[in-house]
This record gives sequence, C-alpha cells and structure tokens, in this order.
Amino acid sequence: MPDGQSQRGNERLYRVRLAQGNGGTGMRTLAIVNLKGGVGKTVSAANVAHILATVHHKKVLLVDGDKQGSASRYFSVYGEHDGTAALLLADGLDAEGVERVIYRTGYYGLDIITSNLELYAADRALYDRQDTDTARVLSSVLDHVRNDYDFCIIDNGPSVDTVTLNVLAAADDVLIPIRPDEFSFSGLLDLVEQVDAVRAAVNPGLTLRGAFFTHWQNRETFWQARRSLEDSGICPVFQTAINYNPKVPESTLEEKPLCAFAPRSWAAIQYKKLTAEYLALTDSGKGKEG
Repeated sequence: MPDGQSQRGNERLYRVRLAQGNGGTGMRTLAIVNLKGGVGKTVSAANVAHILATVHHKKVLLVDGDKQGSASRYFSVYGEHDGTAALLLADGLDAEGVERVIYRTGYYGLDIITSNLELYAADRALYDRQDTDTARVLSSVLDHVRNDYDFCIIDNGPSVDTVTLNVLAAADDVLIPIRPDEFSFSGLLDLVEQVDAVRAAVNPGLTLRGAFFTHWQNRETFWQARRSLEDSGICPVFQTAINYNPKVPESTLEEKPLCAFAPRSWAAIQYKKLTAEYLALTDSGKGKEG
C-alpha cells in the first residue's frame, strides 16, 4: 500500500468540488499508447501521473484503459468494482455517475478510474453497436469531470480495438514509449497512421507529441535505433530516455510509483525529466514545481 493510504483510500470517491483542478479551464488528456506489449506503457502512465500530481502540484485523473488492469494494480486498487468498462457501457451517465467510479490512490491530487477483465466485454459491446458515436463514448464520459482536473492520463492496452479508438478520440496528446531492442518502424508507422486516422475522423485536436525510449542502455545499437527514428521523420523523439533499471519492476511489485519507492533512482529522475519535457510542449506547465 502507498504511504499514508488508509482503507478509505480504496473506497469510492464522491467528488467534493473544492480546490478544483485548473479553475474550470478544462483538463488536458494525455494517452500513452503503443500497439506492442512490454514497452513500459503502464509504468510510464502511472509515473507521469504521479509526478504531475506530487511534483508539479496538478490535479490528475489516471484512467486505466488496459484490460489487464495493470495501472490499477500499480496503485493497489485493482478489484471487481466498477471502472472504465462500466463507464463505456453505461447509458445517460451524469457527473455523479462518473464520480462514483473514481477512486483515491492514496497520493494527494491523484485519482484513478480502474480497469479489469470486464473491459473485454465492454470492447465487444461497443464494437457491436456500430454507430457513429461509438468512438466518442469515453470523451463524453470525461466531459463530466473536465473542470475537476488539470490532467487526465490514460494507460492503453497493446491492441487496436474500440477501446483504443475511444482513448485516441478522447485525448489531446499522444506519447509513444518504445524499446530500442525491439524497435520496429512498421509497427510504429501503423500506430502513427492510426493516430492520423482518428484525428481526421473524430478528433481534429489530437497531437502526437512524440516517442520516447524505455529500457534504454548506452549501447551503439540503441543509439543507432534512435538516430534511425529521428532521421525517419515518422514522429518527434523526446530527448529524455528511461534507462533500464531494476527499481522499475521492483516498484510494480511493491505497488508504489518510483518517486515514492526509489526517488533517487535513475528511472525516477528520468521520469521527472520526461514529464517536464512534455509540459514544456504544452501551455499547462506553468504551475508551481516542488
């Protein structure tokens, strides 16, 4: 359990609207996406969300969009309770209905909408609807809490499905974590084309902010992969890379974000740099950093 997290921290959070996120200007939604597994999507989403809340003092909602519920496990809130699947399947949700599936993480300023295997059924049900609004369900749901948070960070599963379509339709920004030792231009190009298609069809404001390397090591083959990606022009490449570090898998076993579990580790420091680099690309990084 995170430090200071009580049993009440896992109970449903009925939102009390005080000290509201950004004063009603609307939250910015960041989707962390890759069609491959094992590239660090969940660790990246969880740690960027935690750093935005605890270092940059933003009010953050983390949405677990992965059927495995890994982000939910990371914050010790995985379970059978309602989460992302229930929101995608519900009809006529109001703000209170959304707020009832928002949970505390135990870290000030950071809340979560959880996920579990029920998201498989939700994905199939959305696919079977085959109507024009199917892609906008998550975006409509998040509209109800848009003035309560500065940021929404979405962890997405490694698949192209209706849930992924909803994630991209709801997002303002996309970041792509990639492993240089499993680097594939074809897979990355497919994802970039998917982002372009969603932008053209349903979300003209969607911006691909870039890719960043995870599991990084100072090897010539890794530098070659980086130079190849930069030269390809497929997408921007972040300066910050996340080094391979045993503290990362240890933090997932302990169910604590890196800045709480191993704040002096290279991975924690690099995720802080990555978050700052992302904020510098937006107009949302003007808040106090501590």
